[in-house]
Amino acid sequence: DALGMRHGPSHGEIIITNDGPCLVEMNCRAHGGDGNWTPLARALTGSYCQVDVTANAYLDEEEFHKVPDVPPSPLKAHGLEINLVSY
Repeated sequence: DALGMRHGPSHGEIIITNDGPCLVEMNCRAHGGDGNWTPLARALTGSYCQVDVTANAYLDEEEFHKVPDVPPSPLKAHGLEINLVSY
């Protein structure tokens, strides 16, 4: 409210347990991973990702309004993001 922001990404994580769903995180931010997922997101949708749309919401209203209300169905591509961790 202090910044007057009305549009932006959100990120949520849920774990399905034997007792039902458990909310892990819900936050006003884009998906993590240093943005390495943005090429995949653009391929899935055909042209855009959370980062592009968020920037356009504040910097290019005309481009922002070109984004459809829902992603294409079926998606335009398939992909997988893998994060490897070494201890």
